[in-house]
Amino acid sequence: MGTEKCPFCGQEIDAAATRCFFCGAELNEESVHKRLEQLHVQDVRVARRIRNPLLIKVVVVLILVGAVFFYGTSGRKRISDVDSSGRRSTVKLNAKVIYPGARFIISNNDSFDWKNVKLEIISVTTKARFSLRVPNISAGETYTAAAAEFLKDDGVRFNPYTMKPKKFWILCDTPTREVGSYLAGW
Repeated sequence: MGTEKCPFCGQEIDAAATRCFFCGAELNEESVHKRLEQLHVQDVRVARRIRNPLLIKVVVVLILVGAVFFYGTSGRKRISDVDSSGRRSTVKLNAKVIYPGARFIISNNDSFDWKNVKLEIISVTTKARFSLRVPNISAGETYTAAAAEFLKDDGVRFNPYTMKPKKFWILCDTPTREVGSYLAGW
């Protein structure tokens, strides 16, 4: 006697077995015939899905619409468009923020100057917002700000020795009259 594969689970079983040792399926002619029909129907469905040209066209159109939606004609990724209240659209700034402790190092990696810059720290410890206004950060410039320069609205300073920054947010005006935004987290 030899072995053969179970038509249900694919494991090697004794050729004379009436029930699969691994999956417990009955190996009578009727059960095997039903299983082979199920597999055939399943294979036909998969083949239809793959060969359906309409499905392929729909997928390609969705990819193209998604690409146009997420990337504007200017090549800059838009965060939001102008809303019904007339606010300006927002673009993601190309920035880098490093916090080695007691100071923040902010790099403007954009090809334009940031004007009317608002830098904001959100603290883990107090969950408060501390901000600092800077008139201009030039393109390609690295700006360093001491952590203690950041103030809450009530005048309390950010203390780098007792507080930890959770997020760092940059907001500014851009030459295209859009709002520039960058959010970093630690």
